[in-house]
Amino acid sequence: MFIVTRIDIRRPAEAVWPYLVDWEGLPRWMHDARDVRVTGTREGVGAEAMATIRIGGITTTDPIRVTRWDPPAILEIEHRGWVKGSGYMELSPTEDGCQLFWREELRPPWGVLGRIGLVLYRPILKRTFQKDIERLKRLAESARR
Repeated sequence: MFIVTRIDIRRPAEAVWPYLVDWEGLPRWMHDARDVRVTGTREGVGAEAMATIRIGGITTTDPIRVTRWDPPAILEIEHRGWVKGSGYMELSPTEDGCQLFWREELRPPWGVLGRIGLVLYRPILKRTFQKDIERLKRLAESARR
């Protein structure tokens, strides 16, 4: 299952990128993320972190590993926990700053039951991710220029 969101941010990609890779700071704008800690290298392909995630009343851990690192444009991660998948973020220049494109591919556990559950939960996840990037936008735009 894929979830896609995007938003225009009135800041250049170079000013937004640090928010994407501030692992411990992700909970500032990712509502469901808690207690993110780096478990390996901090930057580049192979960087690893562990996040505590609370979604739909369920708390789980999400070990992530960076699979693509192209600052300040592209960040891709692999979800290696209970729910598998990948996250892809791309910052593209616009006239007033940049656009953030965010795509999550999620593969739930429990076979068919997990897929049905995720399909039913998809609208909530989509709203959550959209609110997340709106918080990121406010955070990035309110920073000193």
